[in-house]
Amino acid sequence: MKPVLRKVDISQNYSFSIREDICPYFDSHWYYHPEVELTLIRHGSGMQFVGDSIDRFHTGDIVLLGSNLPHLWKSDDVYFQGIPALHVEAVVVHFTDDFWGSKFLCLPELELIKELLEKAKRGIRITGKTRLKLRDKMERILNTKGAQRIECLIGMLDLIATTKEYKLLSSIGFTQQDKHIHSERINKIYTYTFDNFHEEISIKEASAAANISQHYFCRYFKSQTNKTYWQFLKEVRIGYACKLLLEDKMNITEICYACGFNNLSNFNRQFKSVTHKTPLQYQNEYLNAPADS
Repeated sequence: MKPVLRKVDISQNYSFSIREDICPYFDSHWYYHPEVELTLIRHGSGMQFVGDSIDRFHTGDIVLLGSNLPHLWKSDDVYFQGIPALHVEAVVVHFTDDFWGSKFLCLPELELIKELLEKAKRGIRITGKTRLKLRDKMERILNTKGAQRIECLIGMLDLIATTKEYKLLSSIGFTQQDKHIHSERINKIYTYTFDNFHEEISIKEASAAANISQHYFCRYFKSQTNKTYWQFLKEVRIGYACKLLLEDKMNITEICYACGFNNLSNFNRQFKSVTHKTPLQYQNEYLNAPADS
């Protein structure tokens, strides 16, 4: 799963790109590109990988990604089953941080937006009422033309820059090492893990998938991702467990084994270490949460 340098098409009539994606599923490739990306998940669910962050994404999520930050949206398995009525939708804005000129962001009025684009190198998920306001603005920008496009983009960035309703995704350590994530070996490890996390995984098998010696594997993975392989594997498994809990079709014991854990007490302990909630607390909190207006 080598990260792909994605060329973002921008019409000669516009200085930045706005597009609407409607497709069966998100294509599960590691992408990075020089453009900053603002994405609204209008419809869909799955696993979100941003730098060294692993989390669930859901309908309504909005994420701001800085320049050259590797990212991936992996749709849930059900989207790959060819069900005609099931699809994903997204609104995506791409722009370079200097498309308005090299000196524009140096204006004192735009200091907060300049700081925001620096923070976005770790990835930012917008939350709360700010997310709802931003969702409406992203739908409107699809139909804007002329100078209103730039005005709308600046307004959206200003909204994010002046709120506290956000979560930084990748760790500080990742931004210091992001050049390493383009390694062919690390992507072989990722692919092997995504394909096999439901089962028992050994260092021998994971290292063989990337053609690395067992002795060197753990040190190599930590140096490239800023986390241990076991931490990464745990986060992938817990992310999948969150999906199953929200679907509410299996009991917690069944979910435990479906995610690759071999006993319930260990599952409960590991789940709480990642989410700070027990599986039952997580399920009850989200299933009983009021829907956004």
